Amino acid sequence: MTDRQDKSALWKALGLYAAGSWVVLQVVDLLADNIGLPSWVFTSGLILLIIGLPIVGATAYLHGQGPIRKGSIARDPRLTGTRRLFTWRNAALAGMAAFALWGLVAAGWLILRGLGPNAGQSAAEGGAPVLGPIGIFSVSTAPPGANVRLSRVVGSEETAVGDPMELGQSPVESREVPAGVYLVEITREGSNRLVVLAVVGEGEESRVAADLVTDASLTRDMVFVPAGTPPVGVGGLPMDAFLVDRHEVSNDEFAEFVTDQGYETPTLWPDSMSIGTGRSVRDAALDRLTDRSGARGPRAWSGSLYPAGTAAYPVTGVSWYEANAYCLWAGKRLPSTQQWWRAALGNGDRAYPWGAAAGGVGSRAAFNLDGPRPTESLPLGVSPFGAYEMAGNAREWVQPESADAGTAPSIGGSWQSPEYTFGVEWQEELPLGFADETTGFRCVRHTE
Repeated sequence: MTDRQDKSALWKALGLYAAGSWVVLQVVDLLADNIGLPSWVFTSGLILLIIGLPIVGATAYLHGQGPIRKGSIARDPRLTGTRRLFTWRNAALAGMAAFALWGLVAAGWLILRGLGPNAGQSAAEGGAPVLGPIGIFSVSTAPPGANVRLSRVVGSEETAVGDPMELGQSPVESREVPAGVYLVEITREGSNRLVVLAVVGEGEESRVAADLVTDASLTRDMVFVPAGTPPVGVGGLPMDAFLVDRHEVSNDEFAEFVTDQGYETPTLWPDSMSIGTGRSVRDAALDRLTDRSGARGPRAWSGSLYPAGTAAYPVTGVSWYEANAYCLWAGKRLPSTQQWWRAALGNGDRAYPWGAAAGGVGSRAAFNLDGPRPTESLPLGVSPFGAYEMAGNAREWVQPESADAGTAPSIGGSWQSPEYTFGVEWQEELPLGFADETTGFRCVRHTE
């Protein structure tokens, strides 16, 4: 066999080994995500595969030299002994033995640490199969009797959602589940759907207590924000409970306002408005809030209709005046800065709606993109109270700091911005008559 053939055999063997190793690691990673294997299982498997690499390389090299020739270095008895040791049979047996031992240790760990009293039960029977590190999960709702579904967040950066587990109706008490991060979906007839994130730590209890909002015309698609304080840096005293829209107002929702003659209802608009370079009386100002066809409506619309295929996208291209008028028409109002940040971050013990880190931001928030995403399309970025897309997608209008201000803050960052534009220290004051393709809004309502 020639040197070229020797090298070809060597690289072919190493390539096949690398490909097989990648498949093994993907399977181990998948199992770790779904049954709660500890991190050392993946690490030890990787170490075994790394150790096997030079063994495979040596075996491929030695057996690519062809028959022993007279005068060759291969006549050295030490080398021929090496060739007898490094055979494909011996390499395969050593690999099988190493991974069998590795698998037995992992299985023993699962048996000793992971099998709880709910093992073998299905979610419908009152439990979920529990393997690996376990924690305790409980849910209570007001009113009770809501259906509870858990979906585990999986992937190395928590970027995907596993198959859901049905936990029955609330209250759900002290259910053993694999430790991890979960999307909790709560539904009840006559109440708005609620989705929140929950972290279940190993050996710890995670409890979700949810106040469900009635599914009525004035409160549809809203979630409850309990009384409390806004995050540090926003300012303001402790505030009362309120309701906030679960998602940014969408094109199809704003179309209802347009169809209902919202632009023609004087009580929704101030007597005069600053649009462009000057201040105009109501009717003259409204005639400047037009779409591409000259009809009244958001700037990117045409003929008072939103672009085809964008019904579920957040409405943008609206001024603060239009956002405020819509909220009044809907029996709500624009949030204050303090309300907006409380709905997004709770008390502020987190940097983003979903938690302390920006990890996996691409699956949680619409930043650095070429356009917005449909509302409620990024559940992994949901806020502590169940509000979607508060980080990114469309930056949002809020109330101005004073009644006579000519500007209002826009906060939260947009699909066109980097993720650092989401922060209590980052807001942009915009003229009340300003409108562009990155700016939208959502509404709030006081509880009754």
